[in-house]
Amino acid sequence: MSGRSMQAEPPPILDALDKSKEAAETVREAADDLAVVHTVLDTQVPAEARNEEVDQALAQADQLQEQLDKSAELLQDVTKTLEAEVKNRSA
Repeated sequence: MSGRSMQAEPPPILDALDKSKEAAETVREAADDLAVVHTVLDTQVPAEARNEEVDQALAQADQLQEQLDKSAELLQDVTKTLEAEVKNRSA
């Protein structure tokens, strides 16, 4: 027998909960970063320097921001559901 202790792996639902929390944080950080980039471009690029491509990129950034925000909210809902299930199973 080796010197390592035999610990049971955490239940799959705990692993799913951890991954859900991690994904939610990653999505939220990406949304925040995108918001900063959008704000900088929107406020720092002078109107006379903008062209159709820049305006389209800003519009697309807005759409991506909305998608990331919705995804973050969905992941938060999934995380809450998983947390409730873990709590129910522990009771």
